[in-house]
Amino acid sequence: MEYRFPKYKDASWNSYNRHMERYQTIKNLLGENAIGAEIGVYKGGFGEFLRQHCKQLYLVDPWHRLKPYWGAATPENSSVGAFNNILQVYADEIERGRVQVVAEFAVPFLLSLPDAHLDWVYLDASHLYEDTVAELRASLRVVRRGGYIIGDDYDPDPSSKQHGVFLAVNEIVKDNGFVLCVNTGRQWAFQVTR
Repeated sequence: MEYRFPKYKDASWNSYNRHMERYQTIKNLLGENAIGAEIGVYKGGFGEFLRQHCKQLYLVDPWHRLKPYWGAATPENSSVGAFNNILQVYADEIERGRVQVVAEFAVPFLLSLPDAHLDWVYLDASHLYEDTVAELRASLRVVRRGGYIIGDDYDPDPSSKQHGVFLAVNEIVKDNGFVLCVNTGRQWAFQVTR
C-alpha cells in the first residue's frame, strides 16, 4: 500500500503507526469494493488504509468550515492547508470518482445520502455525547443492513474528553439490540442487523 502522507505529522495519535494499529483492528469489517465514509479526517492519512477496500470513499470533515486553524501548537496548524493537501494527495482518485472529499459536518453529510447507501461508516468526529448520538442515528439510516458502524476513541474513563463516544455508542447499541463486535484499542464497531 502506498502511503502518501508524512508518517509522523504532529502527534503520536496522528501518525502512520497509529493509523496502522486502528486499521489492523477493523480491516476485516471493511470488505472489498465497498462504499464507505470516513467522518473526521483531520489532516488525512487513515483514508490511505480505507481506500484499498472501496470502490467509493467519502472523506468528510468540516475543516475550514469549523475554523481556519486547529488551535494546536504545531507548525501545520491550518485546517485550510490540511484540506488543500488532502485534495492534492487524492487528486487522481477524485478525478476517477473513487474518492469524494466533502467539507461538511457529520450529520448534514449523512442526511444528504440515500437510505442504505454505505457499506460502512468510520466515525471520528466531535466526540461529544450529543453530537455522537446524532451521528450514530444518522448513520443507522445510511448504512445498509449487514454493514458496519465503526469508530475511534471509545473511552470508558469519565474524565476523558472522548467519554461521550463511549456513552453514545453504548446507548445506541443497547437501544437497538446490537452487539459490539470490536472493542479494542479504543476502536469500536457494531453490525447493523436491522
